[in-house]
Amino acid sequence: MGVKENYAKLKKEVAQTCEKVRRKPGEITIVGVTKNQPIQKIREAVVAGIDDIGESRAQELEEKYPDLKELGAEIHFIGHLQSNKVKSVVRIADYIHSVDSLELLRKIHYAALDLDKEQNIFLQVNTSGERQKHGMAHSEVEDLLTTMKNLPYGNVKFTGLMTIAPLTEDKEAIRKCFQELHDIKEHLSLHHLSMGMSNDFRIAIEEGSTVLRIGTRLFE
Repeated sequence: MGVKENYAKLKKEVAQTCEKVRRKPGEITIVGVTKNQPIQKIREAVVAGIDDIGESRAQELEEKYPDLKELGAEIHFIGHLQSNKVKSVVRIADYIHSVDSLELLRKIHYAALDLDKEQNIFLQVNTSGERQKHGMAHSEVEDLLTTMKNLPYGNVKFTGLMTIAPLTEDKEAIRKCFQELHDIKEHLSLHHLSMGMSNDFRIAIEEGSTVLRIGTRLFE
């Protein structure tokens, strides 16, 4: 199947899962993750109705940017953001999902300030506890948000929280990660949760996700 057919099938599955937990499909944004995908495929995705495009590599984002801008899609940077790539990513991305330290937050603010831009960000939380994954510890989130409020970082707009569940067949382990992020959101009275990918988006919806990051299900 092509991207159009894959997207139609995915939307149906999202709607079915939403009905199961009494949620509205309109509450959920599907970000099409286009890592390693050529512009032709991305163009197909946008034509099919996917208005949000996600990239996880800064270099790939830079290479595709002229075409992405032409397509008029909202651009999400979802990968680990290295300090030397902050300026280029802030120049391009509408949303950055992977902010995991005060130092990175500070650099994003000043890059956005130079561009006279308000940068939307998600704080990435490592809810799985896996050492190889980036993200803040649960205990650090509230402190960072408090610090943000007390510092003049007006060019950064906090949008929500993001996490990546472990790659496992253990659905309860996945659910536990998503539940933890939801609990943080509820405790801090937040709104958006960026969680759920091709293999676990149904569980993410059940646990309150508002942003799904989908690659394989759309492009394979």
